[in-house]
This record gives sequence, C-alpha cells and structure tokens, in this order.
Amino acid sequence: MLGSIAWLITLGTAAMNMRTYLVYNSNSPAVGPVYYTALTIHGWSAMLGLVPDAALAVILYSMYKSDLSVVHVRAVTSLFWIANISLALALFGGPDMGWYMYPPLAITDNAAFQAFRLYHGAVMGLAYLFLAFNSAAGAAASLILVVDSYLTKKKDQKINIFAAYGVAFALVIGVTLPALTAAELWYVLAVWLPSIVKVNPLLWVILFWFYGHPVVYYVPFPLFGALYYYIPIYARRPLFSEKWARLNIFLLAIGSMLIWVHHLQTFPLPTDLRAWITVSTLVLASGSGLTVLNLGLTILTGNGYNYKDPLGMTFLIALIGFIIGGVQALPLPINLINGVVHNTYYVVGHFHLVIWTLILVGFTGVFLDLLKASRPNLEYGRKSRNLMLAGILLWTIPFVGVGYTMTVAGYLGLLRRVIAYPPMFTDYMQLMSFLAEIGIPGLVLTISTAIAEYVKAGTPVISKVTSFSPSQPPSFMIEGNKGGINMGRKVNFRLNTGDKIGKS
Repeated sequence: MLGSIAWLITLGTAAMNMRTYLVYNSNSPAVGPVYYTALTIHGWSAMLGLVPDAALAVILYSMYKSDLSVVHVRAVTSLFWIANISLALALFGGPDMGWYMYPPLAITDNAAFQAFRLYHGAVMGLAYLFLAFNSAAGAAASLILVVDSYLTKKKDQKINIFAAYGVAFALVIGVTLPALTAAELWYVLAVWLPSIVKVNPLLWVILFWFYGHPVVYYVPFPLFGALYYYIPIYARRPLFSEKWARLNIFLLAIGSMLIWVHHLQTFPLPTDLRAWITVSTLVLASGSGLTVLNLGLTILTGNGYNYKDPLGMTFLIALIGFIIGGVQALPLPINLINGVVHNTYYVVGHFHLVIWTLILVGFTGVFLDLLKASRPNLEYGRKSRNLMLAGILLWTIPFVGVGYTMTVAGYLGLLRRVIAYPPMFTDYMQLMSFLAEIGIPGLVLTISTAIAEYVKAGTPVISKVTSFSPSQPPSFMIEGNKGGINMGRKVNFRLNTGDKIGKS
C-alpha cells in the first residue's frame, strides 16, 4: 500500500507538470518532448506502478480479512522490489512515446524521434528488459497469492466475499499480465537483434491489449469485493444478495478478458467482429450493473447508511463514482459513436472519473481500515473523523468537476495526448487545472490525518511507578492506547507480589 502511495505521488507530480504546459500561453516547440515525457511518466507510474501495487495490496488485505495467509512471504516481498525498482530504472531514461508503447515509435532511436530521451542503442533494449521484469514480477506475485489462498483456506469453509473477488482477480492478473511481458521482451530482441527480430505492429497491439483492457479492472474488481464487504456494515444489514455477488465474479472475470478488441475500433475490422465488440462490452457492463443494483438495494433497504464514518463515506463515494464514470462508458462500444469520441477527452473524462472515485477513494477506504486492523486500539477521534470526511469531499467534488469538464471538452472535439490544441479549449484546460489544484489537498488531508492518528496511538509505556514495597505491590500509571484504553486516559492497576516487571 505504501508502494501504491509512492507511485500516486509520482504520477500526480507528472500530471500537474503536464497541466502546467497545457495552460502556459508562451510554449515553444521545444516544450513538446518535455510534455510527452511527463505524459509517459504519468502513464507508466499509473498503469505499471500504482495499478499492480494497489491491486495486490487490496488482494492481500482481502486475504487477511478472510483468515487466509501468505505462505511464500519472501518470494512476494522480493517480487515487489523487483517490480518497483525495475520500473523506476526504466523511468529514469525519460520515456517519450506514451504509456501505450506502440510500435514503431517506441523502438525508434534516430535524430527525428527517440523513444527515450536518455537511453539509446542497447541501453534502450535494457530499459524494456526492466519493464519485462516489472510485469513478470507482478504476474508471478499474483499467481503466488492464488496458490497461497488455496493452501491456507480452511476445509469446508467459504472465504468471504472480499477475498473471493480478490483471489479471482489475482488469477486474472496472473493470466493477462504475461502478455505485456511477452510484448516487452519482443521489443528487447528487436532492439538487440534488429537484423533477425522484427516487430509486427498488429500482433504486438493484440498482445498489448489482451493485457491493456483487463488492466483497467485490476484495482476496480478487487474493490468491488471491498464494496460488497464494507457497504453492508455501514448500511447496517447483510448484503442484499451474496449469491448474485458470487455469480457475478465469473461474468466479470471471464468478460474482462474477452472484450479487449474494442480498443481497436479505429482499425479496419470485419463487420462481424465489430458486432462482437458492441455485444460483448455491453454484457460485461451488465455485470457492473448487477453490482450497482445489489449494493444499491443493500443501502436502500438498510437501517440508515452511516456516511458520517470516514470508511462509510469512502465506500459510498467509490460506488457513486463508479456509477457516474461507468455511465459515460456505455456509448463507447457502439461503433458509430466510438469513431467520434475514440481519441478525445471524452474517454479521458470517463476513465479518470472512475480512477479518482472508485479506485483512489475506494483504495483510501481500504487503507484506513488497514491502519485500524494493524493497530486494534486505534480509534479515530471526532476531530480526526471530521478532517478525513472533509478531505474526502474536498478531493471528490473538484475532481468530479474535472472529469465532467474533460467530458464536455472531448464531446466538443478536444483531442487527448495533444499539447497543441485550438484556442477555444483554453478555458476548459484552465478550469481542469484550477479544480485539480483545489482537490489535491483533500486526499492528502485524509491520508495524512489517518497516519498521524496511527502514529499517535502508539504502544503504551509505563510512565512511573507510584509505589513499590514488599507489603505494597507496585502501582503503575499507563499512558497510551492499548487493549481498549483510550489515548490520554490514565489507568491505575497493581501487580501481585512476585509478578515480574519486564519489557512486556
């Protein structure tokens, strides 16, 4: 989870630098490469850093909540460091081709275009090898978690809904992420053995999107399990239909791996394949709709949803955010509409709405609960709860505004990944940047407040011995927060004569 937060800081910093260039009126052509490098660092940090780390963090925590264990601790830990250090080494080269890494620009290295600003020749191939280590380590870690879940599951005991989603989508990650590894290794060979190995652009794109579409679900679907687990708690009633929720796993897991071809709608695809794009995507959308229906009925038939608790609020916003972001995706698989908005900010608005609400706010909720679980004596005080609630709203409201501003601008024709845009979109760009500047402190406020409370709720210490004699057992003053003792409360107790006074 801390790795996820580190990548979130990295990609956020890159994003705000990008926005600076997008709203600066005195840009020169020399700014272009810097902008596109920031764009790629933003994308790689998000899709190759934050997403796998956050997905595995949520999956690991779901295992913990269902009494499953990690057997191969050293292997998972080693793979974590391999994945993250490898990505950092690749990023240090200044990639300059967008996170998609499409050929042929992604392996071009000449005076007209360079895939990396600092890595050239054989070193560029080494950078792609680092990326292959990154994706291979993520896939291996996911499969290990599936195996460990099986090994530590108690016989004749059904794991809870949170872990059911977590383990299922760990398997999806383990199946689809190797496709990216294969594509990256293909680049390594193409750079190191150019006379022997050639890259076929269409086959490379097929490999990439077999991973590239499911990756957008790596975090959301395990978080669906979190929503199914936590929302009933704060709605004060059982999940409306756990049977629906468990059956939905198969629809979402299988469907997420079958509809990647809808990313190729600007390719000259056969008519029957285009029909499959529309139907299959809407079938997967029905699985998401079933999740919304199930959770919505849980809230509506509950005994009053507790949105005043920071965890209750985060998971409610995650659900609402998924709805508003998902609705915008419904027209996209329709061929006639997709051709109009495929490469515009409409699509950027859609997926960023899901990222800023379901993914980041939902992840924050899991993180807050992890802090409480790892320090059971932690109880957020009234002031801290209010600060965290304020932070969640301060983040969500402006960023929903950014998402809809992107959507409107895209509908009007603003192209994505383009630094030179028509002047009519200047006001839209400035509004996006302004709202983002307002919203960023919100998430920082929520997470930093929770961490501060975690640190304050440290283990208790013996502050003083008030009496000690053979006839009078020692009396202590305990300050801290452990075993249900509230922070700041002083508790007197005595030891029986002869009890040992030690570190514990």
